[in-house]
Amino acid sequence: MPADFETLLSPAVRVRSLDDVVSKLREILLSGSVAVGERLPSERELSRILTVGRTTVREALRNLEAHGLVDIRLGGTGGAFFTGPDAALVGAALSTLLLFESATEQDLNEFRFDFEQVNAELAAVRATPQQRGHLEDLLAQVRDAPAAMDWETIEAIDLEVHELLPVLSQNSVRVAVSRGIHDALQRSFERIEPQSDSPATLRQEVIVLLELLIAGDGAGARRAMADHLLRWRPSSR
Repeated sequence: MPADFETLLSPAVRVRSLDDVVSKLREILLSGSVAVGERLPSERELSRILTVGRTTVREALRNLEAHGLVDIRLGGTGGAFFTGPDAALVGAALSTLLLFESATEQDLNEFRFDFEQVNAELAAVRATPQQRGHLEDLLAQVRDAPAAMDWETIEAIDLEVHELLPVLSQNSVRVAVSRGIHDALQRSFERIEPQSDSPATLRQEVIVLLELLIAGDGAGARRAMADHLLRWRPSSR
C-alpha cells in the first residue's frame, strides 16, 4: 500500500525553511513508512501539504537527491522516487570527513580494534553458503601459493579479507562505514614496514582466520582478529 504522505507530512509545527523541509522529508523517508521505489507526491502536492513554496520543495528534493535518498526523473512518468540510503554515498561522505578532520592513524586503529572484531564474528555466523565458497577459494589461494610468498601478495589478500567481512556480516551500516575508512585503511597497510618473517606470519594468520570463518566459529574469528590487529598495530612493528 502506498504511503499516506498527506498524514505523514502534515506537520505538528509548521515548517518554514528549506532545512525544515529537507529534515521533514528525510525523517519520513527513513522511517520505514515509504517503500524503496515509491514515488513521492508532486512538487505541487508537497508544496500544499507542507505549506511552503514550490521553489523550496524543489530545492529540498535536489538536496535529498544529492544525498542519494531520491531519484528525480523527468518526463510524464517522472517525479521523485525514494531510492533508499546508498551505502556508497555514505561511505564517500565518511571518507571525506576523515580527511577534513585529519583523523590520525591512532584514531583509526582505536576504532578498528572493536569494529573489525565484531565484523569477523558476525561474518563467521552470517555468511551465506555462496560467500563461504568464496572464502574457501581464498583459503586455497593462500595455501597453494609458494612457501616464499611475497609481502605485497599476502598483504593484498589480507586487505581483501578485511573489506569482505562487513559484506559477510549482512549489516549495511558496517558496509557503509567500511567503505568510508577504506582509503585510510589502505594507507595504514602501506605504512607497514615488513620484516623478513612478516610474510610467513601474516600468511598463517590469514589462513587461521579464513578457517574459522568457514567453520562458522564466531568467537574464534573474533579472537583471531583481535590477535591479528594487536600484532600489526604501529607500536608492535
